[in-house]
Amino acid sequence: MSELKSSKHRDTYKAHKWLVEGQNLYENVINAAGAYDAKVDSSANSSLAAHILNAVTIGVNTFVFNAVGTDEDVADYEEDIKVLASALALHDTNKYVREAYGFDADGNSSEAFDYYFNPEEGEGDDFGIEEFLGDGYRDDLHYLVQRTETREDSRETRGTDTEFSGLARYCRIGDQTASVALRDGVEGVEHKLATHFGDKTVHRIEFTELEQPVLNDVLLGTAKEVIAGETDRKASGVVIGSSPNEILYLGEAIERDDLREIVEKSAAENIGTKSEFSFSCKLNWNSFDYDILSEVEIKPEDKEEIIADAFRDLLERGSAGVEPFEYIPDEFNQYFPTLAKSVYVDGRSDFDDPDVQDAYDRIKDEQGVQKVKLHFVAYLVQHYEEHADFLKSFAREVRPELHDDLEPESDAIGSVVDRFFEGLITPDLGVKEEMCFLCGTETDTKYQKGLSAIYRTQEYSRRVPPHAKYKSICEVCNLEYALLADICERSDVSTNNSLEVAYFYFDDFLGDVRVRSRRVGNVVQGDADELDDTDVTTSFVSSQYFIQPIYVLGENHRMAVIRQVMQTAQDAGMKVVVGRPFTRFESADTVFTDEEATRPQELLRLDEVERFGPLPDFVTDERTDSHLRCALQLFKIMSMVGQDANLSNSYLHLDRDTFHSIANFAVVNHDNATRLPDLREYFENYHADSLMNMKTVAERGIDLLGTSSLDSKYKKTKIFRETLDAILTAKSQGLEGDQQEEYVQGQVYAAAHREKYAGYPDPEEAQQFVESVQSYLEEEKLTDLKKLSDWEDALVNTYYYTVDQHFENQQ
Repeated sequence: MSELKSSKHRDTYKAHKWLVEGQNLYENVINAAGAYDAKVDSSANSSLAAHILNAVTIGVNTFVFNAVGTDEDVADYEEDIKVLASALALHDTNKYVREAYGFDADGNSSEAFDYYFNPEEGEGDDFGIEEFLGDGYRDDLHYLVQRTETREDSRETRGTDTEFSGLARYCRIGDQTASVALRDGVEGVEHKLATHFGDKTVHRIEFTELEQPVLNDVLLGTAKEVIAGETDRKASGVVIGSSPNEILYLGEAIERDDLREIVEKSAAENIGTKSEFSFSCKLNWNSFDYDILSEVEIKPEDKEEIIADAFRDLLERGSAGVEPFEYIPDEFNQYFPTLAKSVYVDGRSDFDDPDVQDAYDRIKDEQGVQKVKLHFVAYLVQHYEEHADFLKSFAREVRPELHDDLEPESDAIGSVVDRFFEGLITPDLGVKEEMCFLCGTETDTKYQKGLSAIYRTQEYSRRVPPHAKYKSICEVCNLEYALLADICERSDVSTNNSLEVAYFYFDDFLGDVRVRSRRVGNVVQGDADELDDTDVTTSFVSSQYFIQPIYVLGENHRMAVIRQVMQTAQDAGMKVVVGRPFTRFESADTVFTDEEATRPQELLRLDEVERFGPLPDFVTDERTDSHLRCALQLFKIMSMVGQDANLSNSYLHLDRDTFHSIANFAVVNHDNATRLPDLREYFENYHADSLMNMKTVAERGIDLLGTSSLDSKYKKTKIFRETLDAILTAKSQGLEGDQQEEYVQGQVYAAAHREKYAGYPDPEEAQQFVESVQSYLEEEKLTDLKKLSDWEDALVNTYYYTVDQHFENQQ
């Protein structure tokens, strides 16, 4: 491939920077459209933001590849690229204004366009198109938008004079391909792009998705870097997008063996030297262990630097009676690793230099056999110039042995690359004692991670006999452990607690944007209602999925964490799957799936959420209320009521999502339940039928008793309680049909007649009231004697809530 051909990646990179720097188009789209659905069909769904940005990315990448000549400067096409990106960002304008503002428009008409830029409420242009592109392009954009979808009515813009008409092709490619990706994945995208660019230009590379999700994402990203020319190999083309086990690109075919070889080399560099991950040794004042440094394939010099940094940190803090150091010469860094090997690991106490030996013996006498290690190292730092010759000679002697220690016994990178490229997920399995307790691979390496481990060293595992002291772990899972532990540390998530992982992802297929890669953000802790850091929500990046560790302290705390996970997903326009660490990432049709859901979550239907928001009003079949807006509003109600009642476990008091259970929970635990607008809105949106039925009951109860003296909860609910008691008595006596109705109506009329404040109740009004109560019980499936008895108090509180709401509305 020529050097000019290799410049395609650099062109694409420049184009991406225009979209995310300054006025960040991607960030604006995510913030504005992340909470809405792209499609009606939830099995082929993503957020509207994810679909828009996939369309933008695919359109821009294909334009750069196909339209920018190899002898041209992409900067000459900056205006075209920005116009193309803006048009694709607006290609679902009608969907956006309907979702965001409830404005119904028939397609991307002038009416919809004008409303987007000048809504009746707010400032307009939520995506920041005119700040990103500049003024004077509305007609050009409208022309392109009406030609993006083949079924769009384009008569309004038929006579538009625009110099950007050639971009319409790439608008169609971007939108159509992004839609195909939702339905048919990478293979569908391949076939679609082949119709535009030919089979010899479109290339799809398949891999084996690993059980180790961090490593899988690293290898996938590394493979994209190799194809795009970010390594020492010339670029093969422009990456269009990827899934967790496939990459699609335009350009020249790359030999699989060549790709594998360079990925193996580059992955080691990515893991060991880039800022994305950092490894550490185990060091304190009296002990040292190489830990993961002896198990990963990175340069020995890089490992030595890590050891040196650990010693500098320890000495600068001070420990074991060593005064904190204000200054440590940089030249001393080269000697820390050899001293760690000789003094800590080998326990060496004899030295050829008599002055150094005298110093060691004196320190040992003063500090003792444990503290002598750190105090001896500190002494050498303080007297560096005096003992420079000794240190130099000593380092030459020890360094070969140090490098032998740091040389891994097995090639974890090579093994994981084999699995990734060749599908060797589970090589020959051994007996339980020789099997990795995480992935099942044969191994004899013992898992010894200590009390703060993600999985405890001596906890039970199905792959370890109960009497066995240690689990075993293979080199690949051991490397995955180190990477995940580093992510936990960066996210400030303690591994001492029960650890789970939230996988945030835009969709199975992710359009490739090679700018601003950040794997995780410290977004979820579960201790408060507000998120700590929402960087993850504004980065549409090359990582396939965002790996966010979360810790769980108990069932109530877990519900608080899940609430924040859902909120983050909604803010970011991402789907999310919650699962155990060290398990393969599996996407879902739903926008939220919890593979570790507890019983309280299942009862409240908070274990799975199908959509970002409710289905549009025009969809009359297969309606569902399973969406993030509903789930988050239910969480808000539980939190709000729980805080008012000072409940220690507010998320565990509500046991199901029904009208009468929620109303009962609110009335029992909140002094002003009937005045909570969030509660009323939730009932009106998600329990409208039950609410209306109980409103009928309440209205007929008020007709029966009048309103003049209903001034207490007792008086407001007495006739309803009498009715339930009469129904229960009738059922317990075996009365059915007309006999039951006559008995209950008689008891209710008599009860109403006894109340002086009721005036002169009418038997017909009593009959209508009883019929409405029985109708409500039948609708709610509470006619069974036991169910009615169990829910009697909750039904009374529900009736009270509805009656009180009636009086609230009259004020």
